[in-house]
Amino acid sequence: MKKVLLGTTALVSAGLLAQSAQAADPIELSIGGYHNWAYFFAKNDNNPAAGTLPAEPGFNLGDNDLKFDGEVQLRGSTVLDNGLEVGVRIEIEGETQGDQMDENYAWIEGSFGTFRFGNDDPVSAQMATAAPYLNYVFGANSPSVFANGLSQFFARAASTAVGAGTLRSRFAAGAYATFATFPNQSFDDGQLIYFTPVFNGFQFGVSYAPDNNEASSANAYLLPTKTSTGTSPATTHDEVYSVAGRYDGAVGDVGVTVAAGFMRMNDKASSALAGSLQSTASDAYDMGLVLYYGNWGVGGSYLNNSDWHNVAGTDTESFDIGVAYWSDGAWSAGIYWLHQEIDYAAGNLVAGSNITDEFDAYRLMGQYDLGPGIAVTGALGMDTFDDGVVSQTYDTQMIGAGIMIGF
Repeated sequence: MKKVLLGTTALVSAGLLAQSAQAADPIELSIGGYHNWAYFFAKNDNNPAAGTLPAEPGFNLGDNDLKFDGEVQLRGSTVLDNGLEVGVRIEIEGETQGDQMDENYAWIEGSFGTFRFGNDDPVSAQMATAAPYLNYVFGANSPSVFANGLSQFFARAASTAVGAGTLRSRFAAGAYATFATFPNQSFDDGQLIYFTPVFNGFQFGVSYAPDNNEASSANAYLLPTKTSTGTSPATTHDEVYSVAGRYDGAVGDVGVTVAAGFMRMNDKASSALAGSLQSTASDAYDMGLVLYYGNWGVGGSYLNNSDWHNVAGTDTESFDIGVAYWSDGAWSAGIYWLHQEIDYAAGNLVAGSNITDEFDAYRLMGQYDLGPGIAVTGALGMDTFDDGVVSQTYDTQMIGAGIMIGF
């Protein structure tokens, strides 16, 4: 109780800026960010629909593309006279898109830990770990991957309606469908977040989003809408809860990173039709372990998500494993495997039938550091997709190269 009261007192003190921050320097923002480009070729099965078989994944798709991913990040903080640090972070996408803002939050930090409030990821995603990827430009397991063989093509269109289960949409039952073992249903929602201080390498976090949407001035102070049509809500007060823990340390000469998290997304309903978003809570459990010894790193991660994207009876499991080597010079290399399986209850994809889809991604990656914050990367990849509806297996092979610039 004493610790809670001390934390509360610190927060109250932070609010009395007129009394406690007279001598503190005002926040000055610095500019940072990243600028990544990638060019890749992909060879896909591309036959048109024939008889009862649908078109293959590469049908009507080109075999090469140039991709970009970048952000401009504004950040700054100041330390008040009472020792509290107060800061802000604003991330702006590097190209025009529907959601121009990425993370956008403020924080208060002290000996009690860190309170963060704003549009950010749940702690289960922020504190997660995965196989030791060199980078996420071509990594199979990435919330930001933009050149990833078949999975990139799947994510170009999304539908959860019955009968709409095309190969490009099956794994894209919602935003951020990137096969990641990070809980990927809730990103950049308006969140209240708390991180404990790091003690002996351990840290824990908890987050709560009262509404599965970004907080914005456009919505002013309007409460989330709760209306209903028949027995199923049209929109809901779809809260997101998350807890997580992480350890970064060493056991003897072996570096250790281990993380685990849980996220619950409450009812996010839009229709009572089978295969559509249902009034059901979705639970996600994730865990990961990476070990480092000398120049080597090995590890992996696992995700179990029930009622994926709040679709009743659609469950998914995924895992990745990988090995990486960082030379004493500028180059590094790694090899990785990601597997995901999605189980659809009868009616969610095909009326009267339970369906299982499986996806595997294999990557051989290399990286060369040109200078501070600048590196080039390349990858060879192969993906396979086992289509549970028509009992067919489809393959893709890809090769790509890119440059990563941080500033």
